[in-house]
Amino acid sequence: MSGQYSTDGGFRPVLEILRSLYPVVQTLEEFTDGLQFPDGRKPVLLEETDGARFKKLLSGLIVCAYTPPQLRVPAQLSTLPEVLAFTLNHIKRKKLRNVLGFGYQCSDVTTSSDPFRFHGDVSQTAASISTSEVWKRINQRLGTEVTRYLLQDCAVFTTVPPSCVLQVCGEPVYDLLMPRSWSGFFLSNSDNERISGAMRKSPAVQKTVAISKKRTRDNEKYISVKRRRVKETVNNNNGNYRSRCFAISKKRARDNEENISLKRRRMEETDQEAKIRNENHGSQSFTISKKRARDNEENISLKRQRMEEIDQVAKIRNENHGSQSWKPADQRPPRPSQCSIRVLSMLYNGRGMKNFLLNRKLKGVGGARRMQGEDLVRMIFLQSESNDSKPKKLPKRFFAMVPLFSRLLRQHRKCPYRLFLQRKCAGNPDVEDMESLLKSHSSPYRVYLFVRECLRHIIPHELWGCQENQLHFLSNVKNFLLLGKFERLTLVQLMWRMKVQACHWLGPKKRQCASEHRYREWMLGQCMGWVLSGFVVGLVRAQFYITESMGHKHTLRFYRGDVWSRLQDQAFRAHLCKGQWRPLSPSQALKVPNSAVTSRIRFIPKTSSMRPITRLSGSRDTLQYFQSCVRVLQNVLSVCVREAPGPMGSTVWGWQDIHRRLQDFSPQQKSSPRPLYFVKVDVSGAYDSLPHLKLVEVLKEVLGPFAEQSFFLRQYSSVWSDPTRGLRKRFCTKAEMSEPLNMKGFVVDEQVSGRLHDAILVERHSSEVRGGDVFQFFQKMLSSYVIHYDQQMFRQVCGIPQGSSVSSLLCNLCYGHMEKALLKDIAKGGCLMRLIDDFLLITPHLSKATEFLTTLLSGVPDYGCQINPQKVAVNFPVCVSWVNSGVSVLPSSCLFPWCGLMIHTHTLDVYKDYSRYYISPFTQSDCPDCMNAPPTQV
Repeated sequence: MSGQYSTDGGFRPVLEILRSLYPVVQTLEEFTDGLQFPDGRKPVLLEETDGARFKKLLSGLIVCAYTPPQLRVPAQLSTLPEVLAFTLNHIKRKKLRNVLGFGYQCSDVTTSSDPFRFHGDVSQTAASISTSEVWKRINQRLGTEVTRYLLQDCAVFTTVPPSCVLQVCGEPVYDLLMPRSWSGFFLSNSDNERISGAMRKSPAVQKTVAISKKRTRDNEKYISVKRRRVKETVNNNNGNYRSRCFAISKKRARDNEENISLKRRRMEETDQEAKIRNENHGSQSFTISKKRARDNEENISLKRQRMEEIDQVAKIRNENHGSQSWKPADQRPPRPSQCSIRVLSMLYNGRGMKNFLLNRKLKGVGGARRMQGEDLVRMIFLQSESNDSKPKKLPKRFFAMVPLFSRLLRQHRKCPYRLFLQRKCAGNPDVEDMESLLKSHSSPYRVYLFVRECLRHIIPHELWGCQENQLHFLSNVKNFLLLGKFERLTLVQLMWRMKVQACHWLGPKKRQCASEHRYREWMLGQCMGWVLSGFVVGLVRAQFYITESMGHKHTLRFYRGDVWSRLQDQAFRAHLCKGQWRPLSPSQALKVPNSAVTSRIRFIPKTSSMRPITRLSGSRDTLQYFQSCVRVLQNVLSVCVREAPGPMGSTVWGWQDIHRRLQDFSPQQKSSPRPLYFVKVDVSGAYDSLPHLKLVEVLKEVLGPFAEQSFFLRQYSSVWSDPTRGLRKRFCTKAEMSEPLNMKGFVVDEQVSGRLHDAILVERHSSEVRGGDVFQFFQKMLSSYVIHYDQQMFRQVCGIPQGSSVSSLLCNLCYGHMEKALLKDIAKGGCLMRLIDDFLLITPHLSKATEFLTTLLSGVPDYGCQINPQKVAVNFPVCVSWVNSGVSVLPSSCLFPWCGLMIHTHTLDVYKDYSRYYISPFTQSDCPDCMNAPPTQV
């Protein structure tokens, strides 16, 4: 780019991002210079009478286009509001992804409605364009067609000094970002499998894929029709061309006569001279020479046709990246480094062999039928549904594999799975208590032994090819079962050192060309990938319930199905005894509407108990609406707390807040040292024990003063470049109580405050909500917690879901209210901190430390506060009864542990607590983002 941006380095990072995403990135002036109307005229964007402000604003517009515009009329046919309304209605009617249409709140636009009028509210970006003097002059000077093209078909950005840009229109820039890694296991060569979900929505990509698929269909049809004609012609001339010529075009041969090779021209000249000489030597010589010339022409024509076929196949392969043909040369080389089997696909289930992959019933003409060898071949290699009413005939290569996979199915139906499971992963049926059942999980190695027995019994030896292939695969299975929750095994690792030539079932035993060898590698990768991702993973999921635990969140536990059923029943009965759930009668359950948001429950093992985890379920639209309302509640509460932080009490949100609190308290301690008394208290089941009545009371006090106040919510996204992870995107919501600025002014304020730099911003939605409406939704949310378990329905009458985005904020508000009511003067002269439900009191007064400990250990029923004595720690002597109940007494001078930190009880120096890594490996406790990050980030 030239002009301002080639010299001004402030926008260089964001311009580099745009250049990496769009094929053409220009300023509006450069874009205008490249336009030319059909009558030969070029549009004029800048005039001598334009002021400096207009020129500056115009130079800040960046146009990213895919295709050049088709211009017809270089005139203004409509006003700017009419052009904008026409564009918005077109976007709404065609359901296009465009930034302009995000905030366009209107009913469905029909063809009979006026396209030049707005039919609803528009976003701030669209409103600013409608009243912009810059866009008004663009419409006047470039014409209506160019303006509509810019708004509808281009991505236009405006610079926001000092270093950000704002997207004005076009497809959202964050849709163009590819996923960070490939997570699926699909090895077929279809075009749509390499396109991410976000890229599928792109109009340009959709158009390209549609054209590519059409070309593929046309070329396949063309080649199949012409192949028969070629075979007839070649059989009459030379049988050696039968296996090579498969796509001859007579029309292309006539059109390309002018491009005949130099060799043929020389041969024709030679034949012509010979023909003249033969005419002089008599009719016999003439006849012989004419026959030779005709033979030469036929041979040259065959050679030329063969070259054209090779070029045609190469062109098709480049355009379509390989078509769905069974010829080795037509197959796209696989990319095994991008294909992987995720451990996450193996989690949970444990429902027996009824739904196992090889036991599924297929739909047929006469009803349900068992899977046959032909169905299995189609599923593995052709990746087609076996329920098709008229399945296509198998190619010869794959038809020869049917007996091998039919034998696999017969051996599967005779396999004694239960016997193998009892031998390798035996359980104790007499164990009934929960603590013993929690320890009855099978080790990954025992699970591997069970899988190995099943594989040796079911998979025919011919399928492995040789003993080395079988050993390599079993080694990979063992490594896969030892992986963590968020890890994966790539196809490269699975196929490493596998011998393709040993697998004779892949094709006939003859000398292989390079393309044939690659195709056999692809087939073997498909087969081995299915054995691992389909058979092994499906078998483990059927026989075991795989889950993480609270102590080691990334290490998997394998519980046999019967063991997990007993564990889950005991955990549910124990949870039901707490009185937090109330069963619904059949009549009450029928009154719950089908559109209501309900929850499914699962349990995670702990040391001696199980923790319930709920997951929302319902229709997609209902879930999205409910979750958006929850986010609105969270953002409004955050604004209220920011304006009046008193209800939060001693809440800290992380290590920075902890450091800030200690930094205010430590100077006095270092200047005049005195003994400090530490008390650490952990609330047992904080989220599950919050009373609903108390929550309503607390929220009424927080939102009551703002009942008539309007809150403005701005939803936007940002795209930036991370030095280690590439292009990143983030979706944010900003809540404000005052009248919001336009999006450009908001970006300026964010940059001034230091929260934003070198980023691309996209406005998504802006809305307004009243505080009273938010409180009404909160009351409705508490009364709508309905839980499904084992074909029964329960209503949650106490507690809130732990996984909700607003749960931690509600918990902090409730315990902040408790501190204000019961622990008002405890922190005087000391420091009281609370990270959600973990309290820490540091005080120089022993009486206050004892009072704090006594108050919490006795419990606070009004707030559902119940303390677990085994998680209480102090650094001063306490009574014997408390010690016997499990309270830990540490030395007066020590490193006091709290929330992953170690705080020195005299100097208040803070260290990180790495003691838990002495027992378990680092990878079993670290977060997945850190595990995938480079070592410098860890």
